[in-house]
Amino acid sequence: MIEIVGKNFPMTQTHTIKINGPAGILETSLDIPESCTRGIAFLAHPLTVQGGNKDHKVIRILSRCLTSAGYIAVRPNLRGAGSSSGSYEAGTGEVEDFLRVIDTVFEIRGVAELLPAGGRVVFGGFSFGTYVTSLAGEIRKPAAFIFAGPAVKRFEIIPPEAPAFVVHGEMDETVPLTDALNWARTAGLPVTVIPGADHAFTGKLPLLERIISQFVALI
Repeated sequence: MIEIVGKNFPMTQTHTIKINGPAGILETSLDIPESCTRGIAFLAHPLTVQGGNKDHKVIRILSRCLTSAGYIAVRPNLRGAGSSSGSYEAGTGEVEDFLRVIDTVFEIRGVAELLPAGGRVVFGGFSFGTYVTSLAGEIRKPAAFIFAGPAVKRFEIIPPEAPAFVVHGEMDETVPLTDALNWARTAGLPVTVIPGADHAFTGKLPLLERIISQFVALI
């Protein structure tokens, strides 16, 4: 059973719900724009074992870009993050969680009523979250992907079939830019590079938000 915290969906911008996941409760936030004109986006956070969760600053930026463009943004805490049950499983369990969140959110009447006819589904992730969304994208085919700081080499990120926006920091200390470019070359994807940015885009978040917003406007 889903527990909805707060008032009815149209009355507030963000709602936190509890979803029954494969390993227990999945704490999930839904960011709802004043007018949902485009569709819905599901976002995956970085590594739980390194403090990653649905409120990470890059995930928040992804959500802001999407809601500003008329998308509902769904930010789950995958297993072991925040108040969600379970523990880190290197991607396998997290993908199961992500898929369960997708299926459950589409069953929520309040969400279904807000979505426009023919609305698009977008997957977005940061770091480890790009791995989760790439695997989930093999099962639930989104209209587009957003990969921020893809954790290539650390994880086998599957090149997406749908249009994808890839953004990486020039000075990424976790995933060197050369690794990201080598992966993108094989995948046939362009990469937007933010000069001077580290893995978490420290000090470059306003620029990151502007760049992602430009892509979102096109999908």
